[in-house]
Amino acid sequence: MNIALVVHDLHERGGHSRYTRILADGLARHHDVTVFANYCERPPDSRWNFAPVRAWRANALSTVQTFPIGMRSLAPQLAAFDIRHMQGYCGGRPNVVTAHICLAAYLNSLRDISRRSRTSLGWMATAEARFYHGYEGHVIAISQKVARELQECYEVRGPISVIPHGVDASLFGADNGAHAGAAVRSELGIDKDSTLALYVGDLTKTHTHLKAISAAAPEVEFVIVTSSKQYRWSASNVHIVQPTSELARYYAAADAFVFPTTYDAFGMVLLEAMASGLAVFSSDRAGAAELITTGKNGFVIPLNDWVEATAAELRDRDSLRTVGAEAKTMARGHDWSTVVAAVEQVYFSVAAASEPALEAGSVAELGGVDDADDARGVNEKGYRYQQ
Repeated sequence: MNIALVVHDLHERGGHSRYTRILADGLARHHDVTVFANYCERPPDSRWNFAPVRAWRANALSTVQTFPIGMRSLAPQLAAFDIRHMQGYCGGRPNVVTAHICLAAYLNSLRDISRRSRTSLGWMATAEARFYHGYEGHVIAISQKVARELQECYEVRGPISVIPHGVDASLFGADNGAHAGAAVRSELGIDKDSTLALYVGDLTKTHTHLKAISAAAPEVEFVIVTSSKQYRWSASNVHIVQPTSELARYYAAADAFVFPTTYDAFGMVLLEAMASGLAVFSSDRAGAAELITTGKNGFVIPLNDWVEATAAELRDRDSLRTVGAEAKTMARGHDWSTVVAAVEQVYFSVAAASEPALEAGSVAELGGVDDADDARGVNEKGYRYQQ
């Protein structure tokens, strides 16, 4: 197949950008793939092509606003592709869209943001709603949470496939992690026998509960990796550090991962922490929480109860180790190759539906599906390709 992957920017940072890069690398082994982006970090050995899209880069909002204009000039070129896969609202005429977030639902979850930020998000949510109201193609949602929000906020009624993000198990939870973890503890002045709870991400959606848990569990050391300038605080058991490309070292140093988010469409750090063998404590407002069985491979706790319940569990290091081992086993079944294969099956389904001459069941011929379950649209992980 000829596949066009469309994304505002392509690099190793950021969830949807990294997702697109992984798809491009994986799909290019068997298909002709071209990435359409305004900015692209393309390795010299990549098998996929790059096509630039014009956009004004004054800020994130201006890029989102002007990117669809750049897409219009490329319409004849894009029309020649079997699959036109956009990452959220990018303009153009896609037949596959991955929803990495529902902006209307995210905006509704926010309470403490500036008027300027609320206005920018409001504009983008309006544009996203307008797009989905007129869209009749296939949607890939990164969680059941996002799938529900699209239906409730935008009345999306077309086919939706839920394909959760994956994790690089060779990077997180490597066998040499113990040495790296000990080095991090030494750098931060944390004793090897102390319980260390890690948080990674923006503080906007978590600061209230993180401050509360650090006060409720003074015997626990909290390491917070964040670029947030606001919402920081000082406490004897809190260590705030800048983002790093060596994040695996911090996972290796920790006993648990805390994630009291007020909204996350997925939360890739949860899956990374689980792959690293950590007991995770998520709120019930993260899409990745759908992968957790409370008490077995992690904990999903309503925000109203999160601080008290998490503080109690953090005191049992034996339980943390047992739950973390189960988490590692579960996470390793969600590698990125599984995601690429599931997305590829969506493409085969879309391609088959666009060919009137193809008979029912020919998706299996196109996609090389091996068994009856896959031909019906369900792979071995239970992801459903079509509703």
